[in-house]
Amino acid sequence: MRILGNKDSLILLIFALGLCGISHAQSSVKTSEKEGVINVEQDERLNELVAYKTKLNKTDNEKRFRIQIYNGTLEGAQKAKRVFNSEFKDLVCDIAFETPNYKVRVGKFRTRLEADRYLLKVKEEYPSAFLLQP
Repeated sequence: MRILGNKDSLILLIFALGLCGISHAQSSVKTSEKEGVINVEQDERLNELVAYKTKLNKTDNEKRFRIQIYNGTLEGAQKAKRVFNSEFKDLVCDIAFETPNYKVRVGKFRTRLEADRYLLKVKEEYPSAFLLQP
């Protein structure tokens, strides 16, 4: 069964080739203008603010409240860290060595209020947890 006749097929083929040529011609046009240039005008104080915030985050890192959940051997500290990371995924947890014990400390809180809120949550699983002040 013939859907299109020879004449109709020839017209359709010429039309399709013409469209392909036109679409290819559009992509090969070369312009002399620069592409992708963006000019951003911003207040100079914004750069100062970003630099100050970066400096504040670097220097203020050691002056934050921490919660200590474990004090003991290395194996126990690694186990406590692994269990804690599986239960509380939103808090940073690390192991610190202070002779002769390993200590697992979590969180880096800017304010005492924020640290106390998390301490209540942590104490449900770790009753001996306590807050370290900077």
